[in-house]
Amino acid sequence: MDSKALSLNWYAFRMRSRSPREAQEIANREGFETYYALRKIIKNNSYEISSEDAFEEKALIPTVIFVRCTKEFALKMRNDRVMWPFCMPGEKEISAISERDIEIFRAAVESGCRNLEVIDAQLAVGDKVKVLDGIFKDQEGYIVKIRGDKRFVISIPGVVAIATIYIPPHLLTPTEM
Repeated sequence: MDSKALSLNWYAFRMRSRSPREAQEIANREGFETYYALRKIIKNNSYEISSEDAFEEKALIPTVIFVRCTKEFALKMRNDRVMWPFCMPGEKEISAISERDIEIFRAAVESGCRNLEVIDAQLAVGDKVKVLDGIFKDQEGYIVKIRGDKRFVISIPGVVAIATIYIPPHLLTPTEM
């Protein structure tokens, strides 16, 4: 494996517009992989149309794109007009997102769960848990109360947290922080 592949990490970038095309072109020109969180939503539930036409893809977080790149590229983009890297709240330093965190996030977004809800990352406090069964089996996250319901939250610290549907307590087990 070459040294460039070893130095690649995931970073979250805020985009100027709600269209990822320009940001993806910049990253792809440099040879970097991108991930723009899209989820399927029901557009039309009529039985008279095909399943392909019944769904449409919609951005989960319209102004955020994830790029697997070098830290040097992320730092270079700080003054860019198209996209710029996230910094941890209250800090000036950008931080990489672990491969495991991005995999968990992607699995949640792409799972087909219709009740994903983007929430304030500051709400993701409490017990860390692992899901034992169901579409989120083996995923780790936090439990928070949102509008009176306990919901499972998957978080990329300082960037985003998404809340899934209610998961019954018997399907959760505590994990270490």
